[in-house]
Amino acid sequence: MISSNQNDRPLDASRLALGSWHIFSRLSLQEGAALVRKALDLGINLFDVGDYWDHEMSNEVRFREIISSMGLARSDYRVGIKVFTNSKQSRTDLVKASLNRLGIEQADYVICSRPSNGETLDQAVEAMADLVTSGLTREIAVSLWTPEPLMDAMALMAQKNLPRPRFIQLQYNVCRRTLIESPEYQRLFEHTGILMQAADTLEGGILAGHVHRERFNPEDRDAGNWFADRNIPRDSGGIRPRIRQAVPALTAAAEKLGATPAQLAIAFSLLHPALDTLLFGSTKPSQIEENIGALQLASQRADDVLNAVLDLKVEGAAAPPLFDVSAGIH
Repeated sequence: MISSNQNDRPLDASRLALGSWHIFSRLSLQEGAALVRKALDLGINLFDVGDYWDHEMSNEVRFREIISSMGLARSDYRVGIKVFTNSKQSRTDLVKASLNRLGIEQADYVICSRPSNGETLDQAVEAMADLVTSGLTREIAVSLWTPEPLMDAMALMAQKNLPRPRFIQLQYNVCRRTLIESPEYQRLFEHTGILMQAADTLEGGILAGHVHRERFNPEDRDAGNWFADRNIPRDSGGIRPRIRQAVPALTAAAEKLGATPAQLAIAFSLLHPALDTLLFGSTKPSQIEENIGALQLASQRADDVLNAVLDLKVEGAAAPPLFDVSAGIH
């Protein structure tokens, strides 16, 4: 087993992380400040501000404005960003640009997608590790890597004594779970010691009852077809129609536990043995209050939670294809 570096440089952050898909850029300054204030008051100090492509306002710029308006010190919060790899710019330049937009000198984590076209594994791990050794981030993390190449990368990092990724960000929820619970991912967690940041835990809000939500891409916007309230992640594996069909069963199971569907769904993801942090998106303080209830549900009624959602898993989940806005891949 390759020893993880997670205990060498602890993230020192809450298990729940607020962010995902332009949460902050969709809010006014006042709304954003109220949301962050509620999160901090409830013990959530980790914010994911990764920028995407479907809003004119930068998520990072808006988050900086929110933090500034609240008079928060850098020590009051933790922040994570994302970089994609098929850009003409290096990872270092991309991270520096993000930090500049955020008005900070160091991120708490940077999520790096898999190697770019024409980049060797050796080059990729050196570039990722340099983000830590140069002081641009406390931790590196990964997304869009599949188990075998990630195990190779972490073995190479261990051989070279380079900083290794703390976690892998994965889509994981009560329905979209078969991939992460497969033997391949089990070996990844056990062999490398890497942790998981669970994302898309409410399937873009569908599991919380927003069953109308869909995924839209730039070509949809160009054709005049755009989302009504928020865009959601890609449907890797094409299982979303069956996930929608599972919502009534999730709702019924939650009612039996005296919980909301969102609380039950989040509690399930919290119980994965490799979980580091869980990323959720909320735009209202009341949603954060609701979601925080999942922590107590998971800690006090773990067996009940797992039994309640046993029949909700949907077969066919797949690893997301490469996402890289800088290369026009959405």
